Amino acid sequence: MTVVQYDARQAADVYRRAAELNRLSPLRHGAIVRLPGYGQAVMTGDLHGNMKNFEKLRRYAMLDRVSARHVILHEMVHAEKHGDDVDHSHELLLEAAALKCEFPEQVHFLQSNHELAQLTGYPIAKNGRLVIDDFNDGVAKTFGAESAESVLQAANEFIASFALAVRTENRIWMSHSLPGEHDMETFDPTVFERHPTIDDLRENKTILSLVWGRRHTARQLDELAAKLDVDVFLCGHQPQEMGYTMLFDRQIILASDHNHGSFLPFDLSRPQTTEQLVRNIRKFVAVA
Repeated sequence: MTVVQYDARQAADVYRRAAELNRLSPLRHGAIVRLPGYGQAVMTGDLHGNMKNFEKLRRYAMLDRVSARHVILHEMVHAEKHGDDVDHSHELLLEAAALKCEFPEQVHFLQSNHELAQLTGYPIAKNGRLVIDDFNDGVAKTFGAESAESVLQAANEFIASFALAVRTENRIWMSHSLPGEHDMETFDPTVFERHPTIDDLRENKTILSLVWGRRHTARQLDELAAKLDVDVFLCGHQPQEMGYTMLFDRQIILASDHNHGSFLPFDLSRPQTTEQLVRNIRKFVAVA
């Protein structure tokens, strides 16, 4: 597994170019990426710096050979850390940005709670540590303390450019998570009609519930499907020890950050049921 080496200026340039490509994508409509009714999508779960699984995903996708394949990435930052380990998840974030630059019409990003926390400075603690501090320290150790700020600013510009959701013509909705049952009263679908501002990303209740929401119910998912005019939801956010789960024949939750991690390729040209989608789930361990 080889990680391309960048200096600070190169890294910042990659992030800013990828951000521009996200914002100007012809598939981008407001805060949503709308995929065409042909080809294949490959949805992932949380990656949290798992470079091994990211490299397997890149090999599986073969984007240079399959131009109608779309890869959807989210929750790339804030790796699990033990003791004095360095959080190298910024390397995965940078490699993902470089992949966007190489295949701008085929690589797409979803806003997530950890990326949003990194952007806004919202403190998240894991095992007694502040993951934003660990991420920033990892960037400083890689690029040097004097250059780290410029790289972090560019990374934040990249994160701010992420879509809130991806939707398909065959009625599948992909987002990092979904609003919880108690968030439905304030859920405002008009937020998807515009590019989010930094104030939106800090304060908008619909956006925050979309990346933080948990504890979904069958009734609430049915209501949300009707509001968004979709049939199936594909998400991450909630840990899955065996790589995935299906809820209420309506939602599939994926995890991609461990040895049992999984991803979901599916056909964009024909209707898909949750049962069909579950049968398509692949394990990273099975990718050579």
